[in-house]
Amino acid sequence: MKLSRDLSLFSVTMIGVGAMIGAGIFVLTGIAAGVSGPGLLVAFLLNGVVALLTASAYAELGGSIPEAGGGYLWVKNSLPQPSGFLSGWMSWMAHSVACSLYAVGFGAYFGEVLLEFKTPLLLPPEILKKVLAVIVVIIFSYINYKGAKETGKAGNIVTILKILILLLFVFLGSKIILFQEPHRFEHFLPFFPKGFLGILTAMGLTYIAFEGYEIIAQSGEEIKSPEKNIPRAIFLSLLIVVPIYILVAFVALGVVNPEGMTAWDFLAEKKEIAMVEAARSISAWGSAILLIGGLLSTVSALNATIYSSSRVSFAMGRDYNLPDAFSRVHKKFRTPSGSIFVSSLLIITMLLLLPVEDIASSADIMFLFLFIFVNVALIHTRRKNPRRLKGYKSPLFPLFPVLGIFTQVVLVLVMFLYSPKSFFITLLWIGMGLSIYYGYSRLKEKEEVGPKIIIEEKELARKEFKLILGIEEEKEVLPLMNIAIPIAKEKDAEIFATHIISLPPQTPLNVGRHFIEERKEFLKIADEIGEKNNIPVSFNIRVSHKIYQGILDSVLESKGNLLILGSGGVKLRGKILGHVLDPLLQEVPCDTGILKIKGNDKIKKLLVPTAGGPNARLAFEWGSWIIKHNKGRLTLLYIIQNETERETAEHWLKETREGVHYEKKRVEDKIVLGKNIFKTILKESEGYDLVLIGTSKKGFWKRIRFGTISEKLVRLSPVSVLVVRKYEGVILSWLRRFIAGM
Repeated sequence: MKLSRDLSLFSVTMIGVGAMIGAGIFVLTGIAAGVSGPGLLVAFLLNGVVALLTASAYAELGGSIPEAGGGYLWVKNSLPQPSGFLSGWMSWMAHSVACSLYAVGFGAYFGEVLLEFKTPLLLPPEILKKVLAVIVVIIFSYINYKGAKETGKAGNIVTILKILILLLFVFLGSKIILFQEPHRFEHFLPFFPKGFLGILTAMGLTYIAFEGYEIIAQSGEEIKSPEKNIPRAIFLSLLIVVPIYILVAFVALGVVNPEGMTAWDFLAEKKEIAMVEAARSISAWGSAILLIGGLLSTVSALNATIYSSSRVSFAMGRDYNLPDAFSRVHKKFRTPSGSIFVSSLLIITMLLLLPVEDIASSADIMFLFLFIFVNVALIHTRRKNPRRLKGYKSPLFPLFPVLGIFTQVVLVLVMFLYSPKSFFITLLWIGMGLSIYYGYSRLKEKEEVGPKIIIEEKELARKEFKLILGIEEEKEVLPLMNIAIPIAKEKDAEIFATHIISLPPQTPLNVGRHFIEERKEFLKIADEIGEKNNIPVSFNIRVSHKIYQGILDSVLESKGNLLILGSGGVKLRGKILGHVLDPLLQEVPCDTGILKIKGNDKIKKLLVPTAGGPNARLAFEWGSWIIKHNKGRLTLLYIIQNETERETAEHWLKETREGVHYEKKRVEDKIVLGKNIFKTILKESEGYDLVLIGTSKKGFWKRIRFGTISEKLVRLSPVSVLVVRKYEGVILSWLRRFIAGM
């Protein structure tokens, strides 16, 4: 379900500005001044530059892909899981923590207002601060629940008033510093008392005050003309905010007049009310005006960030990464009421039970991680799917995203040095997210949006080792079973045959029922072959919009240990290969083989070309089982291009055989001299029933698209070819795919 588009350029720009000029500038300015001194001005300027780098990525992706969820969806759709889940998980937590900080900031400022006007307090200040924080969260959650129009109207008014108050503070303070008391420039000497590390620390601490443009992308589905207005709103919000931050820091450092300490130490001592003290130095009524400005700033940031937090969790719920409650949309208001409610509970729980001041730094780290993911997603999308990106383009590509990644990594490291506790809290949250993803989200996502089991004829035999056969056409049954039976006998395995009925996205999955009868008959052939060989065979038929997902689910649900697919006669450079085999080979958690069929005969003579490595060893192992069952012979082939390579060839032949139990009488080594490796393999394959070859280290299917030896062999070999790949494990597999996505 889509959200209605009713936000104008002005409204969405105000949402971004409102999110940025919030508790960050009011609550954290004093603390940041304490770690950087007058260098805070430079810290704000550099943070603006760092923000601009990633803002450019948000402008390009947001304008082209304006969907609720923003960065979460871009990462999810372009990088391998669990990258997408983690980006959404961190974004949701970061915004929720930010909301807690803003709410507590509101409570603290409102408490100061009551003290300023000598109002009797019915509760102790700390408890009152928490109560006020809860009340303001409830109020703005309700505003967001009512809909984006009400949110825009309330936020626009608050943001405009807040900007006016800050400009008044800047005007009056600058007048004192520049014209009335110019000696206050001494407050800025030395300009870098804490060194460059102090500037970096201040950047890390206040980075949360620069992330509001991300919220613009979160509301992409509700923005009018998003391809134009999202980039404009992002850059306008930064153009408005960064100069205000620098001017506010200049005035705050210049107008205070402490005795016996530096201006920045005085501001650090006052912590979250440092801005109030600076305003009090301007005039007697200045503190009251700044308190009002602080209240407006915290509530506008709270308003915008509740909006963003609920949109992220809504998108995750819609993708079945979070429970269904997150994806519910109110019938009347068309708002994600479920995600607003749950996010609000999370915000309130954190501000009541957790030390928000300590966790606030982890929000910065989570935002930094999220932005790193988004920059990687832009690089990947530009290179892999550039047609999807229309309108604004990030200049000097890939300079901006690469610099964005580098600077954000530096800030993460600086935050680790400043607050190790916050860094470990972030790691704990990421660990919780991974547990949820692998324990719930991944299974639920497959269950809801993946292929549906239409018919399952037989129960599994409950053996420990399960061999999955992906059968596309009837002509594949016998050749695939000729491969599967020997392996199943050797591993004491059961065979699970699966067939996928593929439908276009526009067609409901239940339409697939009309194709069942004609498909299930050839699966019964596999069952009959299994019975003749005393191998248990089970089978099912699935209907799916994505073939690879149907096959992957068969492997995951049956806990398959080995997967063998027929190529189905598809063109190796066609769309089916890229859309089916590539993602399948990336995600399937087991050894895999893909068979190109040229005949149905039993395999008596088998050729295994090798250049060493785990994939070649797996090919040899499978081949040894096949020839053992069929009482055939296997030739292990190594091709040299000159005689000086013979010793190397003998080494790799021995390395390929190591660890494999085989009947020596059925295996022979062969070293052949040939200038053209492909032509030599092709010539040597004549007279064999099967060529069994391991994938290259760079990935067989990726190399196929560029016309490698493997592609030519699969296309032109006169005999059947089986390409195998050994599973490398969860962590290494995910890291390899993530790095490849960069």
